[in-house]
Amino acid sequence: MSAQVRFLGLLAAALAPAFAGCGAGQYGFSRYYVPLDDEESYDEQGKEYGYGDVTSSPSSFEGKLIAWFGVVEKVTQAPDGRYLIALSHRQHQERHLCDDDSSGSCRVTVHFKTSGGFSAIVALTATDTSPGLNKVQPGSLLRVFGKVRCKQNDEEQTVCEYDDRGGVLLDAVYYRQWPARYFVTTRAASTMRR
Repeated sequence: MSAQVRFLGLLAAALAPAFAGCGAGQYGFSRYYVPLDDEESYDEQGKEYGYGDVTSSPSSFEGKLIAWFGVVEKVTQAPDGRYLIALSHRQHQERHLCDDDSSGSCRVTVHFKTSGGFSAIVALTATDTSPGLNKVQPGSLLRVFGKVRCKQNDEEQTVCEYDDRGGVLLDAVYYRQWPARYFVTTRAASTMRR
């Protein structure tokens, strides 16, 4: 086997993870959103309900799977080992911004303005809590699939929980994370192509 063939084989093996999930890779380098394999069922069931609708009447969404994007503002470990993550809600832009004509230059794009705050209780993976640039931390982008936390009070009324900023509290069943350097906001439209 020639050195060139060995090199090409090693290169293909090294690049394979980057092209998993229909070619978009872990961080979705594609013109349009591509869910990861283990995200697909949540993507099919979840819906990006309007932030104002859910916040003003969370009990109307009890039991529904909400799919929201949010930029992390604060991460706190909860007593049960999960994490309470405060986020600023961001609207996803369907057509991602790209540096050039190749889909590999595209980044998941969310609006630079926030609709408001919300929080999620999330079971983070060990990889996403390990020290380094790729852990979930302020500035990361999350896509959270979760349900509003509601319960019946003594008067048998549905009461839903809010965080300390007045945003709804979601119990996450799945999440996906982008470190700060792997996504962009619509502010990048001046330097990136559409």
